[in-house]
Amino acid sequence: MINRRIFFKHAGTFALGTILLPACTSPTDQSRNTADTTALPDAETATGKSISAIGLQLYSVKDVLEQDFRGTLQKLADMGYKEVESYPGSQGHYYGMEAKEFSTMLSDMGLNLVSSHVGSGARDNSADSWRKASLISQFEPLVEKAAETGQRYLTCSSLDESLRKTKDDLKYAVDLFNKSGEICKKAGLQFAYHNHAFEFEKVDDVVMYDYMLENTDPELVKYEMDIFWVVNGGQDPVAYLKKYPNRFPLSHVKDMSKDDKSKNAVIGQGTIDFATILKEAEAAGMKHYLVEQESFIGTSMEAMAENYQYLSSLKI
Repeated sequence: MINRRIFFKHAGTFALGTILLPACTSPTDQSRNTADTTALPDAETATGKSISAIGLQLYSVKDVLEQDFRGTLQKLADMGYKEVESYPGSQGHYYGMEAKEFSTMLSDMGLNLVSSHVGSGARDNSADSWRKASLISQFEPLVEKAAETGQRYLTCSSLDESLRKTKDDLKYAVDLFNKSGEICKKAGLQFAYHNHAFEFEKVDDVVMYDYMLENTDPELVKYEMDIFWVVNGGQDPVAYLKKYPNRFPLSHVKDMSKDDKSKNAVIGQGTIDFATILKEAEAAGMKHYLVEQESFIGTSMEAMAENYQYLSSLKI
């Protein structure tokens, strides 16, 4: 359960100095030094502005979301989260709900659905309905449903391994992205692509991610920068933001463990310099900052409260 000493101002900002979240009591916890939990930005000396609407990728709470769907969403709203990115749950896109019904439920809680994830699919992919759609199969019916929600973005969550073995595969993939972007544009949506670390590997003589950025239409295909995976892939997020301004309207904000770079940490307790990166992101046209965390020391909901606490105090 979230510590009841966590209070939020109505404007979404924490009253720093009065909040102290308890450290996890696990004796095996080596990545959460209690001395590091005070790494919140100094509100008095920080310059810049606060993030106006902190968001969340619902995959972060997949362990509890479908056990208590509405209750979990309400708790996230009560923490202060304002934006949501969806992913296909066990019942497919929009968790078995009608698309408009899902976004209306979120809106009633004070949450705005800004994006949802869809996989690329493989060339032989054949979905039986829009509930299981990919870019390759049943995509247009999914786009129609996504448009009903009022969400702005439809984001490809990953590129299937079968589409990234050769340079010809990559050409097929970028053509697929451009085509998907055209379909989304006609429906009033913006198509985007979310990275992992594999995109920074080379296929033949090209870095996959660079090839994607250079060979997709900047108006049709935007990118959701997963900051953790950029760093995990040995790259500098700031360098990409500067080289490709206005290509990254969305981000996944998740930190890297000090002890194991394959694991996540609560934001502000790991190794990634978000103060610098998000300031540059703001200047480069980023609009949505979505918390995502995939590995935990405590519970996922406790981590979401701490992640919100840090980001609501950050000035960019």
